[in-house]
Amino acid sequence: MVEVDRALAMGIGAKHMTRVRGTLEGTEYRNVASMSGRLVLGVHKATLQAAGRATGDTVAITMSIDDEPRERDR
Repeated sequence: MVEVDRALAMGIGAKHMTRVRGTLEGTEYRNVASMSGRLVLGVHKATLQAAGRATGDTVAITMSIDDEPRERDR
């Protein structure tokens, strides 16, 4: 999990269970940001591996609202 600064999340309009997309150390991801007192982004193990990172590492991410429908939503 990556904890996202609340001010940054609010800046892009992210709220509880908002679909987001972006990059983690240059590796693309699509996921859901959830909030239980704080906004967190779940990170798949495969995404960490593709980025050359491991659990517990500090990472750089980009994030924006994901407005595109997912395959299962079409």
